Amino acid sequence: MLVDLHLHSTASDGLLSPAALVVMAKAAGLDIIALTDHDTTAGLEEARAAGASCGLRVISGIEFSTELDSAEVHILGFQVDHQHQGLHQLLEKIRLSRLRRIEQMIDRLRDLGFDLTWDEVASGASNASSLGRPHVARVMVNKGYVASVKEAFDHWLDRGRKAYVPRFKLHPAEAIAVIHESGGLAFLAHPGLLPANSIIAQVAAMGLDGLEAFHPQHSPEQIQAFLLQAETLALHISAGSDFHGGPGEPELGAAAVDLTLPWLMD
Repeated sequence: MLVDLHLHSTASDGLLSPAALVVMAKAAGLDIIALTDHDTTAGLEEARAAGASCGLRVISGIEFSTELDSAEVHILGFQVDHQHQGLHQLLEKIRLSRLRRIEQMIDRLRDLGFDLTWDEVASGASNASSLGRPHVARVMVNKGYVASVKEAFDHWLDRGRKAYVPRFKLHPAEAIAVIHESGGLAFLAHPGLLPANSIIAQVAAMGLDGLEAFHPQHSPEQIQAFLLQAETLALHISAGSDFHGGPGEPELGAAAVDLTLPWLMD
C-alpha cells in the first residue's frame, strides 16, 4: 500500500486545508495518509471527515517539536486520541508559548527595520494559535524583503539569527509519554536531519516506537542505514514526505513507498 505519514495543513504551517490535502492525496493514488500538523490536532476532524467521504484512510497524527541537548528533535505521534485531556493540556501550553514567541519575533524584526504586523502574519494561518516561523517568513517574501522562505530562515529566523526567539522547550521524553498516554505510537521524524546519529539511540531509549526511515531528504544510503538501525533497535518504520505545499518543497507523496506496515493494521 502507498502511504504518506507526514503531512501538514493550514491547521499549522501548510498551505492546503485539511480537506483539500485529503482530496489531493486521494488523487495522487495514496492508500493511507497521516495528518501531522505541528503541535496541534485542530485539523484532524476535517481531514478524517474528508477521508471518509472520498474513501481514503486518514490516520490521526501530530508532530511535536522537542529539544535534546540543544538539538531540535521532531517526534511524530500516530493514532493519537485527539480528545485526550492530557494531550489537550500540553497543546494549550505550547499554543500560548507559540503566540508569545511569534509576537516577540515580529517585534525584533520591526526593530531591525522590517515593516511587519501581527495581522499580516496571522492572515496566513487558519487560526492564530497555529502561527509559526514559516508564516513570518512568507510575509517577508510577499513584501519583498527576502527572495524565499529559506532566505528568511537562513538570514533572520533560524537559531542564532537576529530575529530568533527560543521556543518552548519540550523534552522528547515528554512528547513520547503524552503520545502513549493518548493511545498513540511515537516515531522519530526525519532522522537524517539530526546533527548526530547517536540521538536516535538516545530517543529510542525513551520509549520510541518507530523511525521515519523514508523521507525526501534521506539519501538511498541513509534509508538503508535507518532500516537496519530500526531492526537493531526493534523499531517500526514509517514513510513521510513532510509536505507543506510551498514552492520548492517536497511534493505530496515524495517519500511514498509500497509498504506493508503491521503497526497500521492493529
